[in-house]
Parts: sequence; structure tokens; C-alpha cells
Amino acid sequence: MPRLGYWSNLVRVHHATERDDAHMNSDASRTGIAINRPHAHLQMIISASVQARWGHRVDGLIHTHAWTVSAVVEGDPEADKIHPADELEATLTATVEPWRGHYLTHEDVGEWKGYQPLVWDREPTVEEIARRLWDGLISSLPGLVEVALEEAAEFDRRRVVTLRRH
Repeated sequence: MPRLGYWSNLVRVHHATERDDAHMNSDASRTGIAINRPHAHLQMIISASVQARWGHRVDGLIHTHAWTVSAVVEGDPEADKIHPADELEATLTATVEPWRGHYLTHEDVGEWKGYQPLVWDREPTVEEIARRLWDGLISSLPGLVEVALEEAAEFDRRRVVTLRRH
């Protein structure tokens, strides 16, 4: 078998360079960075979070939290924009807005410290709240892959429940 050595490597580099040039991003001349296309092996996501405060009644105890509500949306890695960030934040805010000034409960026990009850058919654990967030967001965010609900670190702990599509 003949040994090709140096020339065979040059030919491979040359062919690779021609192939890469054909797929270079038009911004390469401006940025100096060549981007090979397509990015089929990559995932592009955008995430956004909003802050909100509401209460919930779990195990008979009514209490409030400052919550961080987050959503992750995936899309085509070649897209100019997966989902407008402002719209994502607005969708998150609109989903939790009905809960502000309320405490979530599965049993109406009346007003509590100015919070009105919002009665659900299930106990509003953090896991159940995450499921309700998912259900409230999925119709507006078809690329939704994750919802996270974080109880603020008001004390000496931090808790996050994440619901993720697999």
C-alpha cells in the first residue's frame, strides 16, 4: 500500500476547507468566525423568569412565598429568534397573574391576612403548581421544554421544582 503522507493530508484539508466555505455564515467576514451549517446536532433554547408573590395552603398551613417562575423554550438552532424574550416574560406573567393576592388551596378556609382563597381540585403543592404552570403555558409556547418554580430563599433554604419534557 503506498504511503500518501503529506499530500494526502493537504488534499483532505483542502476538501474540508471547500466544504466549510460553502456553509460559512455570511457574518464570518464581519466577525472573523466561520459558522458551519447546519447545526442539527445542537439545541437552541431561550429561558426567561419572572417574580411573583402568592400563597398556598399545604398540609393545612397557609403561607406565602416570593416565587421565581421560569420557562425554557427550544427551537430551530438556525432560527433568528426562537421566541421573543419580552413575549415569553409576558406569557409567564399573565399565567401567574390570577394567583397574585390569593392563596391557592383545595379547601376554602376564608380570607387569610388579606389573601383570598383560590380553590383548586388538588392540594397546591409546589409540584402541582408546576403542573398547572405547564398546562397554562403549553398552548402559547409550543416549544416549551421546561418549567421551574422556585421558592425564594427568604429563610435559610432554596427549593426548586422543575417539570421537564423528555
